[in-house]
Amino acid sequence: MSGDEVTDRTVGEDQFGQFLIDVFDEWVYHDVGSVYVQFFDVALQSWVGEQQSLCIFSETCGLAVALEHNGDLYSCDHFVEPDHLLGNIAETPMIELITSPQQRDFGQAKRDTLPQYCLDCDVRFACNGGCPRNRFKETPAGDPGLNYLCPSYKNFFHHIDRPMRFMAQMLQARKPPAEIMRVLAANNPYAKAARNDPCPCGSGQKFKKCHGAPNA
Repeated sequence: MSGDEVTDRTVGEDQFGQFLIDVFDEWVYHDVGSVYVQFFDVALQSWVGEQQSLCIFSETCGLAVALEHNGDLYSCDHFVEPDHLLGNIAETPMIELITSPQQRDFGQAKRDTLPQYCLDCDVRFACNGGCPRNRFKETPAGDPGLNYLCPSYKNFFHHIDRPMRFMAQMLQARKPPAEIMRVLAANNPYAKAARNDPCPCGSGQKFKKCHGAPNA
């Protein structure tokens, strides 16, 4: 696979995870049930024991083929390269190309080439090694096939574990996952503080002068 060079324009291997965490924290307090964020919604699928619908986190892949203007069909839009050319739909029916042994092997390789480091990971059920296009790093043991964004995914999935468990329980009880916003608000010390109370952060200032200030 080509395109694995990391430059100064590439997002840091842990920066993406922090971005996801920051957005998730805003979403889980205010927007569950009203704002759709694909990463969060499909992550919940993993916590309720369903197969991931987002290809980068599913166990196998191969359903997101790429069709070029000339009829060439490739295994994936991230792998539009000669080694992943399945054929041309003007010469072979698309269904035959999609169900070909080459494409089947491509999709199953996502699962079958995971290094032991990933197989032993506690968030593998949600990550499944991420997209193969980013698996160009070595594990701490020196094995190939580690995703460049592994630190980001690990931090993110660990961070969302507790709220995801709660929302999964809500779904299993046939209740809306948005219930988590009420629970978080009820347990938020800042939500309970009166204007003249000491700020819960321990600064010694009144709440209205600290975290309760309009620009806090």
